[in-house]
Amino acid sequence: MSEQDKDVVRRLIEDHWNGKQTALVGELFASSVSLHTPDGELSGLEGASYLLQAYATAFPDFHLAVHEMISERDKVVVRYTFTGTQSGPLAGIPATGKRVSVPNGTLIFRLTESKVSEGHCLWDKYALLQQIGVLASAAPAGA
Repeated sequence: MSEQDKDVVRRLIEDHWNGKQTALVGELFASSVSLHTPDGELSGLEGASYLLQAYATAFPDFHLAVHEMISERDKVVVRYTFTGTQSGPLAGIPATGKRVSVPNGTLIFRLTESKVSEGHCLWDKYALLQQIGVLASAAPAGA
């Protein structure tokens, strides 16, 4: 199942997220999917759709570049970098036009019957907010 599960996750990242193909939600996610993100808990196909919609609205050109993908038993783990330009609102934050690059994101997906049934989506939200100018960058000591 490992290679088959990796193929599902590749489609999720490349076609659904990077390709902004919203219609793939039902093919890639279980109807009872639970997604744990820095933005909060999302559930069901509505939650999975919302995750794409929220970030595609804020960063229409967003792209996840996969650096590693590891699979064992019913889990697939991905390390990635998120890039995009904030051209729309994000959680009430107006568009800034700033380009972001947030490295070292991690996805941990559990798959059941070739669909994502649970996901832990981790990224450095603090770095993202710094890069769009909402939070100040930490100054190095002695600066």
